[in-house]
Amino acid sequence: MSTKSDKFEKDVATQITKMWKGLGLKAERPSVGTGYSDVRLKYKNRFYWLEVKMNHTDNLANPRVFYNGTRWDTTYKTPAALYSVKQLNSGNSLTKKFLKEINDYSGIHKAKIPTTKGGLKDGDAVPLNKMKQFFDDKVFSSRYILDKENVDIASLVTKHYTIGKTEPAYYMQADDDFYLISNKDPLGLNKGLQGKQKIPILSGKGNFRVRVATRSQFYEVQAEIKIKTLASSPYSLLKGTKKLNPFANMLTRDI
Repeated sequence: MSTKSDKFEKDVATQITKMWKGLGLKAERPSVGTGYSDVRLKYKNRFYWLEVKMNHTDNLANPRVFYNGTRWDTTYKTPAALYSVKQLNSGNSLTKKFLKEINDYSGIHKAKIPTTKGGLKDGDAVPLNKMKQFFDDKVFSSRYILDKENVDIASLVTKHYTIGKTEPAYYMQADDDFYLISNKDPLGLNKGLQGKQKIPILSGKGNFRVRVATRSQFYEVQAEIKIKTLASSPYSLLKGTKKLNPFANMLTRDI
């Protein structure tokens, strides 16, 4: 996580608490693992999770995968990770081409492609310097080893946040737009919005891609899951926004 994105998440939490603490809604950016979303909301002694993205172009999920010499696999159990493995093992021509060329280039029969520093200790793993050289020499056309077009990314992301997380997240702030993740709305934000626009449900398609990124001490193979065009929402939680606040109706309704 970058310093900027971490600050953005904390700023969103701070703004929520500043505006609505008097009416019982608090928010915090807790120190938790990746199994949880970014901001935890507390209202009437119950907790809810909010996912926060700085930009519409941010990854909405990026599970890591690895190749064990015969097939692709992952240590993650999320829907996004399992979908990644399924697509990589489906016989995609780009993925098959990458595997053939990295085997030929490395000189390792049934080469393994780990995604951690520890995995590089395996004698059958493609060494880091060899992987870097492979891409630097432009042996392969790009760092993307899978590029599947026109995928319902929103459906996959919805499963990722509502099923794949340790605790589900049903709300998302992306840049200056607020969305529901799925048609579930446990806080009842859309309830009683008479004469007002409903908070939109996250939707959209895009390319499902998997990329090899080389780091200083290891390389990693990660899915890149982005919605091509996120629709505008009339609601936002950002400080200084000109949009409606998604919590206003719920909190003033309960007074």
